[in-house]
Amino acid sequence: MRQKRLQLLFQSLILFGFLIPPIVLLALGQGLSALVFVVYRYLIAMLILAPLAYVLERNRRPSFSFGVMLKIFILAMLGITIQQNVYYVGLHLISPTVASALGNVVPAFTFLLAIVLRMEKLNLKTVRGRAKLAGAIFCITGSLIFTFWKGHFVGGLCYFTYDPTSFRKS
Repeated sequence: MRQKRLQLLFQSLILFGFLIPPIVLLALGQGLSALVFVVYRYLIAMLILAPLAYVLERNRRPSFSFGVMLKIFILAMLGITIQQNVYYVGLHLISPTVASALGNVVPAFTFLLAIVLRMEKLNLKTVRGRAKLAGAIFCITGSLIFTFWKGHFVGGLCYFTYDPTSFRKS
């Protein structure tokens, strides 16, 4: 029974992931500010996840002290919120293809930055270390190929048109 619930959850997340990009294109194409869209996105996520977290994590969560709330706020601002704002604002200036490819490079650059800042050790003598480095190189190379490849236009798959001038109105 538990496996069926997990399978249903993952299928719902996959379906939700396929529905988000057309909704984003439609909302931003209609003139919604990218920064306002990020705020709406996180408010909706909070309204959905907060009751679930309260019920499911009721016995395991730490008490909400000022320090815990400050840590959550800093992590949220420095983590995904900045990435989302940069992504949507960058969508004004570059093509959607490049913006999508750059989102896939974030884990690889995070790993490389952790190595440079000595927060992560890279031991190339182990299989795990070689796999980490190969994964980072694979992500960066794949995104570069995805960005610079000039193949044939595949028409008829996108229901919404992308007009970069519509973002500059706000």
